Amino acid sequence: MSRRLLLVEDHDGLRRIIGNFLSENFDVVGAKNGLEAMSWLSKGVMPDIIVTDTTMPEIDGAALLSNLRCSGLWADIPVVVLGSGNTDEGAEEHRYRMLGAYEYFAKPFSPTRLQDRLMDIIG
Repeated sequence: MSRRLLLVEDHDGLRRIIGNFLSENFDVVGAKNGLEAMSWLSKGVMPDIIVTDTTMPEIDGAALLSNLRCSGLWADIPVVVLGSGNTDEGAEEHRYRMLGAYEYFAKPFSPTRLQDRLMDIIG
């Protein structure tokens, strides 16, 4: 049985590349930003894990993670964050971990390491 992964990334090419790579082990659903992700979640479909970018229009990664953690329905979904690589990575990683992220990867990152960590998180 395939695990469902919600990939939230505003860059179409990167979303496609990551999604294709992870589709070997996951049923990947893509969203362009946090607003689109919340809309998809509100339809009652539950992912096993969420991977989100930090910097996106509409609702960014921090707001998405905050909304998830405050909800009764989605609070326990593991979230892995893909950092922008443009700021102080240590401070950004700390911020997202405080918001409840399970893991943080700074861009550029190893897709294999990402996939391995996702598999570790959901078993």
